[in-house]
Amino acid sequence: MNEFDQAYLVPDGTDLQGIKDALEARCRIGEDEPRHLLRRFHDTFDWSLYLAGGVLEERIDGHQRVMMWRDLNDEVPILACELEGDLGFAADLPAGPDTERLGRLLGIRRLLPLLDVHSRILTWRLLNEDDKTIARLELEQNRYDDKARERQGPISTRLRLHAVKGYEADFRDTALMLNEGLGLSLVRTELLLEALASAGRKPGDYSSQLNFRLDPDRRADDTTKEILLHLLNTIEVNIPGTRDNLDSEFLHDFRVAVRRTRSALTQIKDVFAPDVVEQYKDVFGWIGEFTGPVRDLDVYLLDFNAYQVCLPEPLRPHLEPLRDFIHAHYGEEQKALVEHLDSKRFRNLLRDWRAFLEAPVPESSVVPNAMRPVLAVANDRIWTMYRRVRKEGRAMTPASPAEDMHELRKSCKKLRYLIEFFDSLYSKQEVRQLVKLLKVLLDNLGKFQDLAVQADHLREMAQRMRDEDGASTDTLLTMGILVGDLLEHQHRAREDFAQIFASFDSEDHQGLFKSLFEDQKRQGKGA
Repeated sequence: MNEFDQAYLVPDGTDLQGIKDALEARCRIGEDEPRHLLRRFHDTFDWSLYLAGGVLEERIDGHQRVMMWRDLNDEVPILACELEGDLGFAADLPAGPDTERLGRLLGIRRLLPLLDVHSRILTWRLLNEDDKTIARLELEQNRYDDKARERQGPISTRLRLHAVKGYEADFRDTALMLNEGLGLSLVRTELLLEALASAGRKPGDYSSQLNFRLDPDRRADDTTKEILLHLLNTIEVNIPGTRDNLDSEFLHDFRVAVRRTRSALTQIKDVFAPDVVEQYKDVFGWIGEFTGPVRDLDVYLLDFNAYQVCLPEPLRPHLEPLRDFIHAHYGEEQKALVEHLDSKRFRNLLRDWRAFLEAPVPESSVVPNAMRPVLAVANDRIWTMYRRVRKEGRAMTPASPAEDMHELRKSCKKLRYLIEFFDSLYSKQEVRQLVKLLKVLLDNLGKFQDLAVQADHLREMAQRMRDEDGASTDTLLTMGILVGDLLEHQHRAREDFAQIFASFDSEDHQGLFKSLFEDQKRQGKGA
């Protein structure tokens, strides 16, 4: 909102005709036909625009359909352009430098509608003696409509005052009258936030990140249930987007929550009965298996442009049949995934798992760690897993088989998950330092493993393409060059490992792990 555009809040129960009468007492008013304005607010599922301080509106005003990107609480758009197609991915946005900025915020996520605000607008033109318009007022009577949750209702009426060039003094006089004469105050709340609050929604209410506030003295079994219940919520909230394949991050977040669940079950040891751990470890493993094929294809599609860039330019077009092949098989894998998500086994699993997690822990338990303070259990488990990572990493040599690197990666993931589950029990700054350290090591190990897997899958796909549709010689040769490039990058990752692990295993970092986890353990903190 700039100096010559002001929005006022009209309190509930205000006599709107009284406002008009007060204005007409000062000057004549010309009134336009009422019109309807639809504002459809969009964001990604993880609120990337809101978290960046922005709002994206699709405005439908008569026959005009416009996209507006603006800062929160500011009506002046950063970007405004007419729309022809539907809003979706960054690639669907109109071209331009501002849309590139917007695209970077969206990343690989799809824009989704948050809710609608319908406005009935009465326009009053304030006229002077010569019938010239000296200011314009728009009275907005607003209703929100949250279709996804089937909620709707009225929200505040707003009166917008717009200046007319050359009549700025009349604008100021009118603003003064509205404020001091009628007692209207300027709007302080963003329309989107008011509509979300009325719909019972909290902006930024989804994040795939863990953010617990754990009590160090609370029982370990009860705390572990809290962690697992959060992960179950993350799994469930991502099911609709995964089923509808809205964007690849729904399945990604779903799978990460499943992996974390298995890790919590197996690494926060001896807090639940062994039969419970075995049962759910297996079924969450089953979920990981049936969601894997689609995720593999997602990764190929997400990385496809990077694959092409690493090839000599004349060869790049020969890789396109691979993209077509992936798309052609994607539907089959997605259909199989949806059948699993809709299966009785899957539904019963989530129902039973939630029932277990929401049930109170028994007053007394013979499971060894169940009744211990969670801080003591966290110290034990993180320190033990850290020592395993250190041992496995130190044993690695240039001749070590790839399987050993893979095992080390799995141990590093378990260590990272444990630290992230319990990070609120420790110094935030020091824990962040350790997680950052682990990420660097995991990136290296992940690159080594993933590139080998991708190279193997590419070889398999080349065979299938040749068998199914007779892929051209040029395409098969290009895929062979790509496999060679992936393996070359894998080799470099292997060469980088020693230096990266040495940094992880430096004396300073050993001391940090020791002071955070072993020293507390020895001092009996939380025991």
